[in-house]
Amino acid sequence: MLTWDVLDRHVREGDDETATALLLAAGEKERLAFAAELTARIRAERDDWWRRSRHPAGLYALAVIACAPSAARAAGLLSRPEMRRWNEIPVDRFLEISRARGLTWTGDLGVRLCAKIPSDGLWPREWRFVAALLDEGRAEPPVTEGVVRSWLDALIDSRLAESADVRFLHLLLPAVFEIDGLGSSVMAHTGDSRPGLATVLTRLIEDGRTDRAKVLEMTVDRLVRGDRPASLREFAVLHEALVPAPGEMAAHISGYTRLLGSAPSVVAGLAQRCLRAVDDAGLLPVETLLEATAEVLVRTERTLVRTQLTWLGRVARREPDRAAEIAETAAVAFGHPALDVQERALGLVQRVLPASASTAGADMDPAMAGQATPAAVGGSGPVTMPPPITGAAELAEEVSVLFEAEDAVRWERVLAGLVTVHRGGDTAALGPVLDRHDGRHRFHPKMIYLLEAFRVLLGRPERDDDVRWRMAGVVQAALPDSSRPRSSASSPADLLPLRIGELALRQAAQPVPLLLATPTDVTGAIDAGVLVDRLARLEAAGLTPWPIDFEQALLRVGPAAGTEVTGRAAALTSARGRQLAAWLAAGGLPDPVSSRKVQCNRGPDGEIVMRRVLTELESARTGDDGLRLEGLFLPLRRADHPRYFGDRGYRPDILAMALPRHREVIAAWALPDLAGLADQDARDASLLPLLADAGGPAGPAMTLAVTYGLAARHEADRIAAVDAFLVLASETPGAGFGDDTPAEGADPAGARAESAQPAGTRAESAQPAGTPAGAAHRSFAARVGAELGDLGADGTIKLGRAVSALAGAHQAGASAAVWEVLATALAWLLPTAPRGLPDMIELATRVAAAVGARATIPGLAEAAGRPGSSRLTREAKRLHATVTR
Repeated sequence: MLTWDVLDRHVREGDDETATALLLAAGEKERLAFAAELTARIRAERDDWWRRSRHPAGLYALAVIACAPSAARAAGLLSRPEMRRWNEIPVDRFLEISRARGLTWTGDLGVRLCAKIPSDGLWPREWRFVAALLDEGRAEPPVTEGVVRSWLDALIDSRLAESADVRFLHLLLPAVFEIDGLGSSVMAHTGDSRPGLATVLTRLIEDGRTDRAKVLEMTVDRLVRGDRPASLREFAVLHEALVPAPGEMAAHISGYTRLLGSAPSVVAGLAQRCLRAVDDAGLLPVETLLEATAEVLVRTERTLVRTQLTWLGRVARREPDRAAEIAETAAVAFGHPALDVQERALGLVQRVLPASASTAGADMDPAMAGQATPAAVGGSGPVTMPPPITGAAELAEEVSVLFEAEDAVRWERVLAGLVTVHRGGDTAALGPVLDRHDGRHRFHPKMIYLLEAFRVLLGRPERDDDVRWRMAGVVQAALPDSSRPRSSASSPADLLPLRIGELALRQAAQPVPLLLATPTDVTGAIDAGVLVDRLARLEAAGLTPWPIDFEQALLRVGPAAGTEVTGRAAALTSARGRQLAAWLAAGGLPDPVSSRKVQCNRGPDGEIVMRRVLTELESARTGDDGLRLEGLFLPLRRADHPRYFGDRGYRPDILAMALPRHREVIAAWALPDLAGLADQDARDASLLPLLADAGGPAGPAMTLAVTYGLAARHEADRIAAVDAFLVLASETPGAGFGDDTPAEGADPAGARAESAQPAGTRAESAQPAGTPAGAAHRSFAARVGAELGDLGADGTIKLGRAVSALAGAHQAGASAAVWEVLATALAWLLPTAPRGLPDMIELATRVAAAVGARATIPGLAEAAGRPGSSRLTREAKRLHATVTR
């Protein structure tokens, strides 16, 4: 007789064979009558299942298929949270019972279970159960994101061994190329025994199970449609694995052309190679090439641009009658921020159309056109923020992307969009986003606070894990009226989670129509006139801005341009309005005092065995009238001994955007991680170009940051440092930073070099007075040279890496700035002759010849006059002869 006690005993013993026999021995009427008790028992006893040695859901599923009167009832039970262990269901027993009952709805059950699959899919063994039901009933699954992810993951995991997975190929494969984000979940990772999407699909093509031309077409379409770079990477790999012939690629010229202009770097490089192959086969119209070239020449990736110019030169030799068009197209690169790109474009134009060279050069950077000292190498000015989010659907889409690939600009758009959408009353679209991500970001404060904001705006009850209580405590401590003392234990990157928490706590109770702190350009800066207009709008509505949002806006606002903006600010009447007016009149946050801090670990005899140079920050305020948020980053003090594990708990773009007018502060906070690029072989110098584009003086912290970047272990990081150096070396020297306290090991006499400058320029000492960061009036390049000499003299950084980076800066056209670096550094390095010094002297000889330098470098004559024929001596003689001739 079928009873719960007997069934449950077999389930507890894990005896699926006996349980199946018991269920099949009962009659159909008895099983149907048992369905109600089965449902009640599952609901009543689920809380005790965790006490058992094995989870019973897999075997209870056998009773479900034996007793359920319909597919709907069976799907309802199997989809309950406590029963969602589909990977533990013995599929053969499950189907044996279904066949014994003569069920006609097994396929329908599979379809219903597919509808319950979440968008992030099932594990392969879970999908196998669902696929077996579909296969049994010859049913097809619905084409949903969850189904496609589950099927594809199982297909890859099975290595094509499961016929059910291959059977759905015609239905589900097109969706793989249509659903955003799928690419990142099917990548073949290093060390992973599973193949990736490319391997599986090429094998299916070889087996004749899918059409190669169709797969190529879908691949190109997927790349053109775009996605996050990580999601596109596997499709780029698939394209390479297909090895299309030029004739096949010619059918997709329009797609490759679009990719070349707008796709991420890796995908654009693929498109460039494909179009070149098509061109080599004589299948690419010149007009199409010129149109594509005009788009790629404005990209920031120098490798892509240089390759395109080389290709354009080949076409010019092949098509001499198109010389004027080709020269006109190449001239687009005259506006590129990299001087080496401008130089290559000018050379191409001169070769193709000599008569046009002088006219074309007039549109170039003056530094490149005149082959002079470095000029501004940065971009064409601040890039404005993307348009604001105006609708709930767009907001939900942006938030979904944010959870997968956060960046600072998207965070700002989402926060501003939350306020806008809440004010419009249409927040329902946020519900599915909350349902999908709630509880999945336990160690990510920004994401936790954002989800809590969703919960508040949707009117859902508070979670039971004290998230809101803890969030409120963090936010309250940062408020101006908080009784807690200000602390420097945090960092500027924590401004963002504070703002998210404030939004979560205030928008429902104290709604505002806009946020003051939303940047007007992608550096994080806010135009002063725009901020005045925003605050005036709040005043007109009788609203008070939120305190953290207001203070973040003050920290971001740029200088007021002219009396018109300051006059409008002075007309504001609220307390916050008067504070803004005073802030603008005073010029904003005073530049903090930044000073070098030498950290050392010593051996038993007192000798230095480890050394690192960072900076400390002190407020320049004389009173206690600063912003509450200043306590997050001032003062900054460092220990006497270095720590060689990173402080990296931030995204570089979020950190840089917190204080876009004070790059020295950001650099000081990030210095431990940036130093790790050189002395710990760490990665990611992406912060450096961001800081170069930011505002404020460049003091000791920025100087050290760039120096460590130039000596980074990885080439990509050195390139980022060179880009930052080119921008900063062109700026007016800062003032008000540093001190004149002699650094440990510094030359006490100071000023060891005289006139180490290119001919015709104002002579400055090649050695700073007393300390590498001293004499703040000196150029940025000279200060980098002093730090390079100080850090390289004792091997704190490796000179060879810095030489490679400086050679790149020289090739980019910044020869005069590079000479300043080298002449200053050599005064420090010649007395100690560290490893890599001969390479640096060799580079100095080349650069000195290029700029026509005449200089007296302390120690150079002595090194050149030493007996012997060591490489150091030979290189010193060459340099000495070059700078004294």
